Amino acid sequence: MKKKICSAVLVTALTVSGGLHTPSVSAATPIKITIDGVQLTTDQAPVMSANRTMVPLRGVFEALDAKVLWKQSTKTVTAIKDGTTIVLPLGSRTATINGKKVTLDVPAKSIKGRTVVPLRFVSESLGEKVGWNASTKTVSITTTNAKPTTPTTPTTPSTSISPVPYVNAKVVGQQGNGNDLEISFPASASTKGISQYRILVVKANSNTFNVNTALTVPAANYTGIPQGSSNYTITLMPQARDTDGALIQKNVNYRVYVLAVGASGYNSSLSVSSPNVSLGVVATASAIATDVKASDVSDNGDGRDFSVSFTRASDESKLSNYRVFVVKTTSAGSFSTTEAAKISNSNYTTINKTGSNPTTRLTNTTRDTSGELITTGTAYTVFVISITSGGDNIGISAGSNSLTLGRTVEAPSITKVEDVSNFADGRDIQVTFTKSSEESKISGYRVFVVRSKVSGDFDIATANGLASSRYIDVSKTGSDRTVTLATSLKDSGGDTIVNDVPYRIYVMALGSGSYANSLSSASSTLTLETGDRTVGNVSGIAVSDISDYGDGRDLQVTFNKASDEGLVNNYRVMVVKSINASKFNLSTANSVSSSNYLQISKNGSNRTVAFSAGSKDVNGDLIKNGTNYQVFVLTTGTGSASGNNSLSSASSVITLTSNGATSAVNNVATTNSASTNTASDITFSFVPANDTGISEYRVYVVRADQAGSFNLTTANNTAAANYTRIAKTATKVTQALTTSTKDYNGNAIVKEVAYRVYVLSVADGSVRSVNTLSGASNDFTIKSSTVAPVTNVNASATNGGIKVTFSKPAGENGIANYAVMLVPSASSSNFSLADANRVSERNYKTVTQGVYSEWTFTTTDVDVNGAAIRSGVTYKAFVLSIADGRSATINALSVASREAQMITQ
Repeated sequence: MKKKICSAVLVTALTVSGGLHTPSVSAATPIKITIDGVQLTTDQAPVMSANRTMVPLRGVFEALDAKVLWKQSTKTVTAIKDGTTIVLPLGSRTATINGKKVTLDVPAKSIKGRTVVPLRFVSESLGEKVGWNASTKTVSITTTNAKPTTPTTPTTPSTSISPVPYVNAKVVGQQGNGNDLEISFPASASTKGISQYRILVVKANSNTFNVNTALTVPAANYTGIPQGSSNYTITLMPQARDTDGALIQKNVNYRVYVLAVGASGYNSSLSVSSPNVSLGVVATASAIATDVKASDVSDNGDGRDFSVSFTRASDESKLSNYRVFVVKTTSAGSFSTTEAAKISNSNYTTINKTGSNPTTRLTNTTRDTSGELITTGTAYTVFVISITSGGDNIGISAGSNSLTLGRTVEAPSITKVEDVSNFADGRDIQVTFTKSSEESKISGYRVFVVRSKVSGDFDIATANGLASSRYIDVSKTGSDRTVTLATSLKDSGGDTIVNDVPYRIYVMALGSGSYANSLSSASSTLTLETGDRTVGNVSGIAVSDISDYGDGRDLQVTFNKASDEGLVNNYRVMVVKSINASKFNLSTANSVSSSNYLQISKNGSNRTVAFSAGSKDVNGDLIKNGTNYQVFVLTTGTGSASGNNSLSSASSVITLTSNGATSAVNNVATTNSASTNTASDITFSFVPANDTGISEYRVYVVRADQAGSFNLTTANNTAAANYTRIAKTATKVTQALTTSTKDYNGNAIVKEVAYRVYVLSVADGSVRSVNTLSGASNDFTIKSSTVAPVTNVNASATNGGIKVTFSKPAGENGIANYAVMLVPSASSSNFSLADANRVSERNYKTVTQGVYSEWTFTTTDVDVNGAAIRSGVTYKAFVLSIADGRSATINALSVASREAQMITQ
């Protein structure tokens, strides 16, 4: 006989909305339901409707060990048992059983928030024997594996199931009832044999509570959860009771267990208890420490090298102290308050609240949470837990950066993330972070955008393994950085950055030499939204004295365009005497006469411009030697933003002098043949203006996002290995880069990153003594190459399997191998390249490049979701061409095959 007869229902998550129209049904004598001779009690009694017996779907199906799910958006009930999947839309006379349509005598209805179905549908869907006794008004269900009703000797199930690994109970409200409690736990490692989970709230002073006790708890005194997820987070109902039958209330200490209830033939299993919990102490964000940082501050080779700092909770009224836990980074993903409660006090550090943000050095006897002494060569992550005066742990911080003593540099710290524009891509995100205190040990930084829902799994190993299209490199400058991301940037999963998706940002410091990379903590959540677009400022204004005319022709100005030029009309470059610069503002700029500024049209690029011989400052005086000037750029709006101008900050001070400067070259430009997708595709050109006093030209490749800090001083100090030398000439220069060309920082030129070219005119030291830097070229980007997809993908049924064949591409350049995948037909229409790239290697068949035959999936294989291939389910085949990462970097996905279904005989 089936062991589960009465089932507790999780009302908030699994019931049909009470707002649905309830059809009228005829009054009837109460109808009973028995399963294998035992009466079933349900919260909705069977009824008669249109001369048909209607039974509660959930109550009956769950009693038969089927899992029942409700989807509000489509008002659809799905029931799953063994290899049978039943989908039933509310109000419809048509359901599907393993994809095949069946017709109900009358439609499924909602009565008091419960779905009822015709009695005959139970037999048709689950194959059980159903009977009806009109005289006793009894529905009898006899299961296919029912035991004889005569007494037999009880037998013990031979198969055990694993308990859930841990249970966490957290106070999330102040109502003084069960609705204040949030219970979370991971699924049991046993994927089969579990019919449901039961959440049991036990008074903490109960002496013993074991699996046998748990099995005797009445259904009204626990909360039942259908099995079917990998992680569970449940808020109890206001009317929830403890195992003694008392309503959950304030001022009572509880501990929580989860009972994994075994299906027929399986033992049930009880979890360990949660830490004690009492209503009234809420783990709010204000009670949790933030900005936890771990630093390597010495070279003792033990805990004395370890410094921990954090920002104390903003509300410490309920706290007595904090506990600092040092966790091996390999275990950090599963560390929780539940795990912390199990740690001996000799394996954490207690810090009293002091009213200031703590920084503490650990000792040579400090141990990690596993009890091992802290040492070099092991990666650690630090957590801080807030402790109440009663000794309860009520809140855990986010993990710190991962730190390996002796080898890892200090991670940067993110101070701000903002939505700064309205492109609906990476350009909308601006990140501000403090530099690593050990910049001498790093080569630069990388910025990653991670969807919030997967940020808990993002760590240093994940970051190190991502392709270059999924991060942006940022140079070190000796200062804290504010960076606006790029339009081409993808998130860590390879998807385009878009509006209305919550993201978290990470910054990684790139260790140089023997130093390892280190990852910051996650930023706060950022969700891009569409807002009112405003005219933005230019940035990165640089001024240079480029010649010796003694007038405006000597003054060259470079600036970065406004990040969003959609509402920009043009730019006005204004020269202001330094003595007046502090008083120069937007109102003053708007009133400057058109004869006293230089107007520049927008062209989608950053600009470098020089004034003419008769150019004037904003007061109408000619620009000349010996006067201190600063330059401003006024951005003027167009259309709806007309008149909504914005003014940049001032440039540095410049004083024009007779300095013997060389002439800057003109018409610096680049072209891209895109033939090899390497730096050798890029040809640069420029035209010398005057080669008098010039010894040579130097060509620099500069990342576009670093161009604002590249100037004459930077060019003069760049190492010879990081620029291309061109002999003195009076004619136009046209030359290609090489595959070994580096940017001015000495880094290799990489794909999917925008660069510009600058040319330095180098003085010969006799006729001319001052070098001159040109303006920037147009941007160029070396694109990643994509491999070719396969064709003619075919899937066909065989006895006990599905055979897949395909035709290789005409050219296999850049292909490392192929991944053959089976996707359930129901989800195949939305299966994309991004989905294919995320499929785990164990969920597809790998085919070596150059080898072709046929590949058969059997019941021992799995689909892309990791589910076993089974009969009764239709699949479509896809083949992913996987790039080798050298001559090609982007995978390609085939079109889907026709549907195929395994044949069993």
